[in-house]
Amino acid sequence: MPHVRITEVLIPARRGRYAVPSLLAGDLEMVTGFISAAEETRSPVILAFNRHVTPDVPIELGLPMAVCAAQRATVPVATFLDHGHSLEEVAQAIRLGASSVMFDGSSLPYEENVRQTREIVRMAHAMGVAVEAELGSIAGSAIELGETQPAPEAHFTDPALAAEFVRRTGVDVLAISFGNVHGPYRGEPHLDLERVRTIHALVEIPLAMHGGSGLADEMYPSIIASGISKLGYYTAMGMGAISVLRHQLTTSDTLSYHHIIGTMVHYFYEQAKRVFALSGCIAKAAP
Repeated sequence: MPHVRITEVLIPARRGRYAVPSLLAGDLEMVTGFISAAEETRSPVILAFNRHVTPDVPIELGLPMAVCAAQRATVPVATFLDHGHSLEEVAQAIRLGASSVMFDGSSLPYEENVRQTREIVRMAHAMGVAVEAELGSIAGSAIELGETQPAPEAHFTDPALAAEFVRRTGVDVLAISFGNVHGPYRGEPHLDLERVRTIHALVEIPLAMHGGSGLADEMYPSIIASGISKLGYYTAMGMGAISVLRHQLTTSDTLSYHHIIGTMVHYFYEQAKRVFALSGCIAKAAP
């Protein structure tokens, strides 16, 4: 199965009203577990390298690791630079083999976000690489894990601006703000799914949700049905890994580091299967 662009798994997801998880390719244990789960369940998956979440993993090593794993997989696997903040960062990811990149200009004034995104789209498309951009402000952080409130509604993605942004930039995937947050949610999440439905009706490209973990299982069907095709899922999984490690470290006196590696591969494999089920993408990979 070839290493694919995000559009090759997200356009079918948009048509079929399911989502494809974007999972953090932070180390070899994560990547190995995720791809094993994807192959077993015949699910497409996106391996996202985020240099801000894993700053101690050089992008020159971490991203090619994900690319190599994607190229060897028997299901569609896209590799993805998550939250790139400059043309130089995006260009480096493309040189290292990423099939897809994100330029996050959401903190810029609107016109500057349009200008820089359009420039990056032009460059990336010339190299056969797909581009995700972000419009609106998504609160929180997957790095500093204090519980956060969503951005004020005034910073949610404006549907009319979203349609204009997509038209002016030529971007392939759009990340939107509708009450979702990076990192842990504080209190009961309030997601503006009517806003998602409106944006979905106004644009023809897949929509991405960042901050897709830590929600009640019963929320995912309505989120996906509203028009989300790409589901960023990390924080809850990463915090759960700590509990697994603590249990192993306190229940065995004969551990060496390789035992921990095996435990983590199995943990991320099991967690990925769960996320694939929540996303509705099991058995969506081409045979």
